[in-house]
Amino acid sequence: MEGQSFMQTGLQATMKGLEAKANVLIDKGVVEQTLTKTYSQQNMLLHKEWYEGLLRISQAVRSYRRVQHIFERQAAMIKIYSDYITRFTTDKHLSPQQRAAIVRAYAGLLEEGAGMLAELKVVVNPVGAKMTDAERLELIDALDERVTHHYDLLVYFTRRSLALSRQQAVRAADRRMVEKLYGLAE
Repeated sequence: MEGQSFMQTGLQATMKGLEAKANVLIDKGVVEQTLTKTYSQQNMLLHKEWYEGLLRISQAVRSYRRVQHIFERQAAMIKIYSDYITRFTTDKHLSPQQRAAIVRAYAGLLEEGAGMLAELKVVVNPVGAKMTDAERLELIDALDERVTHHYDLLVYFTRRSLALSRQQAVRAADRRMVEKLYGLAE
């Protein structure tokens, strides 16, 4: 029971911290952060329902590390989004179409992540799905692998977007240097 309380406290603190961060960004007028707040709130609600359902199922499922890992990955994905979305939407080296595509991709990835949390809720809810603990653990394993793949995809996408921005910044600097060298600069 002590480990369970520690897990609950840790997950609640993580989600409340993310929600607070999203609120600060929204207060500063960062429109894109409304999405972060929405997903943080959804995660908080899903966590509450998950935890209440978890209390009604066996100790083996309750204390399964991969359940916590799924929530940790979701929190990390929201953090990546909140850390980089403003940078990408204000990056002068990206075209408006590129910025819009990045925002759409992030939104899609976060929506899919929220869907995976909803799946977890069904698996750990004793009323939502009638199954043995072994079946629950098997589904949790599969879901954890999907969430980890999803997280890796988000990290890869973020790195590629940063590389694109950097590449375009270098091209612009090179172009300015050539223009200056040949006296074409204004």
